[in-house]
Amino acid sequence: MLRILLVCGYYFFLLLCVVAPVFLLLWALADAAGETKKLAKTYVFLFFDGGMSTALASFAEWALKALLNPDSKTILGCFIKGFVVAAFTEETVKFAILVLVVVTSAQFVRYTRTLAFSAFVSLGFAFFENLDYVSPGPLNRSLYVAFTRAFTAIPGHCIFSIFMGYFLALAIFGKKKGVNILKAEGGISGASEKRRKYFYKNVALSYGVAIVAHGVYDFLLLLASEAPQFRRIALASWGVLFIAALYVSSFCVDVLKAKDQAVAETKQAARKSDDDVNIRR
Repeated sequence: MLRILLVCGYYFFLLLCVVAPVFLLLWALADAAGETKKLAKTYVFLFFDGGMSTALASFAEWALKALLNPDSKTILGCFIKGFVVAAFTEETVKFAILVLVVVTSAQFVRYTRTLAFSAFVSLGFAFFENLDYVSPGPLNRSLYVAFTRAFTAIPGHCIFSIFMGYFLALAIFGKKKGVNILKAEGGISGASEKRRKYFYKNVALSYGVAIVAHGVYDFLLLLASEAPQFRRIALASWGVLFIAALYVSSFCVDVLKAKDQAVAETKQAARKSDDDVNIRR
């Protein structure tokens, strides 16, 4: 009986390590975007789309490994595996899903919703990827992997998604006005040249910064595990950059929340002004 309880407790803790960090982060970003119940179906769709994209990413990674054959014992090999094989493929499939939803969704009306949409795609990917990492191998190994990834890989994917969502929100809604350029009259082609440049620059940053952040994350961890001579400096650099990325991503969330608040206040002031004019009439 005791053995059964211990095994059940073990698997419960294993499941907790896989599930809890994902849904705590999703809840926080969905709460920041507001109207969670209204967007529930969209969030579920994004989460499972992100999860299913792991299959495509895995195939692409396998193909790139076979094509490039990187030697992970070298700095160049770790760079290729971290930036090209892992970061490029994974962030590309996530970005493609996010852009497709952004272009087609009528619910994309706030800066912070970009973060929520991006996070659900990315953490759906991280969740299913975690299941793949945790399931094979000895039980104690699975527990170690699940526990460490709960505090590293899952927050890492969340950080990458925030960077992607932050710049994409700026691209779509601009600096201040909060008007979706894709839904505005004339669309992108009808916008001013300055606004179009701002849009394309931030779309590129949305995609590029996520890849770079993910690539640095993987590169340093690969260097630490595969090239022992660089272990200390790689782990120290990874720790410093990871903490810095946490602070920067938190700042990005606060900035977009402030922009949504400013847009809401502007609209409320405009409605009040219109009401005052109607009353005078």
